[in-house]
Amino acid sequence: MKQIDIIRTYAQKRCLIVDDVPDIRASLKRMLTDFGCSDVDTAGNAEEAIDLCERNHYQILIADYNLGSGKNGQQLLEELRFHRLLRNTSLFIMITAENASHYVLHALEYQPDDYLSKPITRQGLRARLDQDLLRKETLTPVNECLDQNKPRKAIEACMQLMQEETRYKTDICKVLGELLCEVEDYPQALQLYSGLYNEKSPIWVQLGYAKALFGTKEIAKAKAALTKLIAESPLCVDAHELLAELLESQNQIEQAQHTMAQAVSLSPQSVNRQRELGRICKAAGDNVAALHAFRAALRHGKNSCHEAPADYISLADTLIHLGKNETGPTAKKYADEALEAVKQVEKKFSRHPIAKIHSKLVEAEVFDMLENTTAADQATEAAIAMLAAVTPSILNNSPIDFSISCAQALIERGKYDEGEKLLQAVAAINSDHDKAIKIDKLLREPLTSEGIEYASKLNKQGITRYQKKQYHEAVNAFTSVLRELPNHIGLNLNLIQALVSKAKSQALSQAELSLLDSSLLRIGEPEAESQHASRVNYLKKQIEKIKADTK
Repeated sequence: MKQIDIIRTYAQKRCLIVDDVPDIRASLKRMLTDFGCSDVDTAGNAEEAIDLCERNHYQILIADYNLGSGKNGQQLLEELRFHRLLRNTSLFIMITAENASHYVLHALEYQPDDYLSKPITRQGLRARLDQDLLRKETLTPVNECLDQNKPRKAIEACMQLMQEETRYKTDICKVLGELLCEVEDYPQALQLYSGLYNEKSPIWVQLGYAKALFGTKEIAKAKAALTKLIAESPLCVDAHELLAELLESQNQIEQAQHTMAQAVSLSPQSVNRQRELGRICKAAGDNVAALHAFRAALRHGKNSCHEAPADYISLADTLIHLGKNETGPTAKKYADEALEAVKQVEKKFSRHPIAKIHSKLVEAEVFDMLENTTAADQATEAAIAMLAAVTPSILNNSPIDFSISCAQALIERGKYDEGEKLLQAVAAINSDHDKAIKIDKLLREPLTSEGIEYASKLNKQGITRYQKKQYHEAVNAFTSVLRELPNHIGLNLNLIQALVSKAKSQALSQAELSLLDSSLLRIGEPEAESQHASRVNYLKKQIEKIKADTK
């Protein structure tokens, strides 16, 4: 592009400079004006910048990382991306004096177009801006599709650009690979990355290659690629994070926790990574580590668009688990912090019905921990009352995972019918396959063909034992399977059947008698026309007889 064309390009751009120091704002504005920009606005903080972005469309945005009190430059970028106030066709440059690696790594997680360290000189800024603008202009067809939320159209635009002569083919390849993974076209992504992959490949190629391998279920190769990448580039946070996901998918939970903790240690400011670490720690049974992670997620999420009711709920739930193993002042301390988290949900997310219901259920758990049954029952009933007002529109505006979690909380409070009803409502609006399987695992009867097949496969383990009259082994098999599908009617009925058969030859333990009661609660009262109704009634009579004989 000729010099006159570059000047013309600057003249067409509306710019915003965000810095809390007036002299720096003035200096940067003079530089941009000298480059040919005629329309340059300035803001002294993130809030002012957001207000300007709500009213104007900026093609170039330059922001300092440190913006005084309130949101920093990184949180500004996140806020603009989250609320779609910053188009993909626009250029965002982050300027900072921060040298700590976790600031750099965290900033790159949300991909500003460029990242510059102070002091900024006129010559240095001009050279970088020229390159950034030329690259952005080349990718305009792709970014316009992304602004319209059409990733597959953006892929087509990338393919078209690849046919043209351009110095930015590497940038196009990078965007194309990311988009293919985003739409889960992993075979095509693997083909792309395989053509680029070699011993000297840049980090983005190695990471994309591993992601595509993982997506195509080539687990061993993906793990090897990630292990190699981490050994060569130990500061690549995304590699640690992807390896943690891979390990968890293989039920290697403790290794996943360790790997995710490494990612967080490299990028501690990331709300999403702290949140994910907390979730994995809970899955590993490490509630102390989970507590630290959820506290960090809330701390770093302050003033951020990533602050979510689920973080407060997760914190409170973890505190409850820890408090149940304590007594006296320590238990009271955990309970008080959990109740404070609940209050924050009700205060900050008062217009979020699912959050309010969930918070009441957590509040009930806290009161149970404090042995205040009356208050626990009142909180539960308040949640049930609010549940009646939940509509498909409300569920559409709530994260699916959070709604599933709320339904699970209802079930754990013994409100099986209410939890089932909420799960079915969520299933009706859900289009995500993985979440459908997650819902199936909590329902009394799966809705998807995959869920039905999965339940049938697990069921066979216990049935085989039962048919061989190995009732003790059958009970153990069904009990184990119910950890995966706790509310499945057929599995619960089979467990009861195995216990009833076992009771004919030997007395049941107190734990086994409790299993009878808990399974009946999960089954609930089937409709008269249900295929399970007669079997449920028969087994109830058998249970009554067993209990009468044990008195």
